[in-house]
Amino acid sequence: MNDSSTPPEHQEQMTSKEATANAEAAKAQAKAIRPWYKKPLPLIGIVVLFVIGINAVSGGDSNNNPSPAASATSVNEEASAEPDVTEEASAESDPRNTEFGMYSDDQLKFVTTILEARQAIDDAETDLAESVLLRARDKNLCEILKSNSVTNWVGKIKDVGANGDGNAYVEIEIAEQVRVETWNNSFSDLFDETLIPPSSEFFNNLISMKKGDKVTWSATFLSDDNSCLKKGNLTNLFYGLDPQFKVRFTDVK
Repeated sequence: MNDSSTPPEHQEQMTSKEATANAEAAKAQAKAIRPWYKKPLPLIGIVVLFVIGINAVSGGDSNNNPSPAASATSVNEEASAEPDVTEEASAESDPRNTEFGMYSDDQLKFVTTILEARQAIDDAETDLAESVLLRARDKNLCEILKSNSVTNWVGKIKDVGANGDGNAYVEIEIAEQVRVETWNNSFSDLFDETLIPPSSEFFNNLISMKKGDKVTWSATFLSDDNSCLKKGNLTNLFYGLDPQFKVRFTDVK
């Protein structure tokens, strides 16, 4: 009579298959519950991560090391922001550039002649020596003026006002202690006609002007009997040290 139970060999064989199946099932379960960062990445994921890493490195380099074009732009911007020291130094060294304005060449010569003669006149020991020095100075000034008329010279308002008739008088300092001026009263101006009437084209310009204002002016220097220049000073000494020249203005602005 046959035994219906499984032979021992077959039981061992089944036990071995079951063990293998159980091991495979346990391995699959372990893979399923493994954290995402421990799972193997597909090829495309590896490529993406590689590209991201390259971009991060190149981005860091570009931040720390700007491109030549960006560097050139930055240098140009910094250069344009800095003042032009050469131009400023040139303006400061130009003898025509003064506190009274920018002299023309003729005005520079005129003023320089006066300043250079001033000390010699002050040192003169006699009236005769003083007079000789003054005549020599004025002769040089007349050669500079030529026609006695000047255009667009500069200076600062020393005094401005009106006489009793409403005519304007003005005094302009063109260098330290060197002035051009009108008379300030009708009696003294009877023959010279230096006072400025309200009908003058530049009369309104004078209304808003005050002491210290820089102006540009044009005028004709009045002449005297012995000189092409007419002094406003009472004595020759003051005329040598602090000359005041009478002029007829044609424009002040």
